[in-house]
Amino acid sequence: MSVRADAETFRGIPIFSECDPVHLQVLAFSAARQAFEAEDLVLKQGFRGAAAFLILNGRVDISTDANGKIGSAGPGAMLGEVAMIGDSNYAITARATEPLSTARIDRNLFMRLAGEYPEFGASVFAALARRLEHSIGEFDVTRHAFLQARSFRSL
Repeated sequence: MSVRADAETFRGIPIFSECDPVHLQVLAFSAARQAFEAEDLVLKQGFRGAAAFLILNGRVDISTDANGKIGSAGPGAMLGEVAMIGDSNYAITARATEPLSTARIDRNLFMRLAGEYPEFGASVFAALARRLEHSIGEFDVTRHAFLQARSFRSL
């Protein structure tokens, strides 16, 4: 793929959708290609989020320690971006189910790009803030429904 094609793939990720195309080209050019074989771990739940991975080709199974397999992801999916940006632990485990090609974004690269291009960082952080607001709204709806539910004792 070309840098421009990779930049357009990044644009398809919600946290990058409003970023300047030039910044996405810099990100695409700077991201390292990393290949995985079937059964290789891409992310491990509980490990420090040192990098995020954009899947270019192939698929992964996604799981958590508490729930086992919760889904799968393929080309165009981004894995570990919140942990990478927040310098926190991965919330999921992702294991390749077939040969996999990714664009790896190291935290240092992301932070350098956000520092050199503040409007890039502001755009990404604004998208993350909107995502958090949406999640809080969903939790509030769930909380309200839970509070309105009948007690198990009354069943």
